[in-house]
Amino acid sequence: MSSKFLKNESTSELFFRSVNGSKLKLIDKSAKTKNVMKFVLHKNIHLNVNTTFLLLFLSFVLWAAFNILIPLIVCILALILQFTCFITSVNKDTLVVVESVGVYTKGRRILHGLSSCEFIPWDTVVDIFINEVITGQKVLYYLTIIVKESFGEKDSIKLVPLFRELIPERKCLEYMYEKLAGLMGPRKKKHQL
Repeated sequence: MSSKFLKNESTSELFFRSVNGSKLKLIDKSAKTKNVMKFVLHKNIHLNVNTTFLLLFLSFVLWAAFNILIPLIVCILALILQFTCFITSVNKDTLVVVESVGVYTKGRRILHGLSSCEFIPWDTVVDIFINEVITGQKVLYYLTIIVKESFGEKDSIKLVPLFRELIPERKCLEYMYEKLAGLMGPRKKKHQL
């Protein structure tokens, strides 16, 4: 869970786990003025090269000794699949909230050219909450922003879940929620009055 807490002047690092059990590092770069919040969630992803190449070597030996080509083909396909999953996996999610401007999210993948970005204008943000989602046998938690959308004369509500790829544990989401709730929650409504 979260055990280490290192604190610098304006940056703090917290360590959590994802739903899958992998280690996540949350870097809190919130400004002291309390109207700018920045969270960077980072996951170190490593390609398990030793096991893959050992399997490839054994398949090659089987092919050379017994002229069996199927294990070699299966191993090469598994290697390609593992490398593709490694390259396309998200290793860093960033959330920047600037009061009266908006909410910016960015997910960066291992391959530097691939990233996904989204900007939500401040006047469309209604609230933020931790959403509980049940999928199969698992209960997942997402930090979710409620966004008001207008199409012509019709208003609708849209839910925007954050950190969809890394899926941090609930304690991590609660930490971010406590900081963001004052900026985006009920106090925001008081400022608008």
